[in-house]
Amino acid sequence: MAKIITYSLCADNDTSDGYYEAVCDLVDQWLPGAIQSMSEIIAGFRQYRSDLGHPDRTDAEYAFELLVIGAMLREHGGEAERWPFWATWSLDLVQKLPQHWAKLEHASKQARGFVGGLARTIAGGTHQAGMNLDRVAAWMRANGQASRANRIDEWRDYFEPAASATSQRALVMALALADDFERVSSRVLRPFTEGVELFRAVAARKYAKRYDAELVMRTPLEYHLGMAGTEILNRVNRERFMATKRRVVILPPCMRTRSDEECKAIPTDLGAKCQGCTPGCHVHQVTKLGEKRGFEVYMIPGEMHHIGAASAGTTGGLGLVGVSCALTNWSGGWDAEGLGVPAQGVLLDYVGCKYHWDDTGIETNANLRQIGAMASQQQPVAPVMEVA
Repeated sequence: MAKIITYSLCADNDTSDGYYEAVCDLVDQWLPGAIQSMSEIIAGFRQYRSDLGHPDRTDAEYAFELLVIGAMLREHGGEAERWPFWATWSLDLVQKLPQHWAKLEHASKQARGFVGGLARTIAGGTHQAGMNLDRVAAWMRANGQASRANRIDEWRDYFEPAASATSQRALVMALALADDFERVSSRVLRPFTEGVELFRAVAARKYAKRYDAELVMRTPLEYHLGMAGTEILNRVNRERFMATKRRVVILPPCMRTRSDEECKAIPTDLGAKCQGCTPGCHVHQVTKLGEKRGFEVYMIPGEMHHIGAASAGTTGGLGLVGVSCALTNWSGGWDAEGLGVPAQGVLLDYVGCKYHWDDTGIETNANLRQIGAMASQQQPVAPVMEVA
């Protein structure tokens, strides 16, 4: 069994099939009540977006967005309100440096770690609720979560013109939604995230001045939110994904057996393409499955801006299956949506990359049957149900 750092979708089992059944059950339990309880707010926001000429989204998406708002206010609202403005400005600047000068990436990460560590010391490390969406969005951008902050900005703009009491009531309801979700999700998903709190306690000092401190120190609620978010967005986007003619699976490099220097994968416009140098490599196994099922497989380390260009040049459209950890997969679905690409998500069974989680790196894995089913016409491990 692989080393468990924070979460494991396998828990005490040989495969992660049980997790996919559990998260499906969780969404079935929680989502209908969430939509009903937030129906008035959802209706108002839908009309607001319609008046602006924006395309509609489903009730499930709006309810999930309100959950994200509630969870961020609850877990980081207090810190965001105390977060110094100079840190937001400084972090925004240093994050952009590698976009112009790639050689400055290491220096950028060091600067982000120093500035972020100092800002967290000033803001305080306790997770207290807050009620300022503008400050939460700014805090998220400072910590590298721009696409998530953009979605919250929409809701902030909707709430701001409303009477203060109305806006505050909506935020209180979002916080209550997060509380309810924590209660339900903890009961269902706790067996898969038992290592999170222990990791947070041990790693607090080690990561204090690292650029990725905010990522690795996320709470169990945020893991559960990510797990449910991937399931919800998979359901929402399934029909559009199934209508595409070209299917692409993107994998993180941490799934390969060999090191960066030893791996024989060759670069392409869509990412690194496996050459089959190591039969037991998990990337090779997914690639061979793709050859049988009719989907392409590439490795990319993170950003996927180039996927949009590939989709624009594909007759019949391109559908994307993204494999990544529970903390990042769901927002990758939002990123793909912004590129006009319908996406499906599959979680890594556990984390282990040397960039964030382990000094030497652990070869990660994902449910091969789930990847194959999500990328083709077959039924996933847990059925993907339609949502309103």
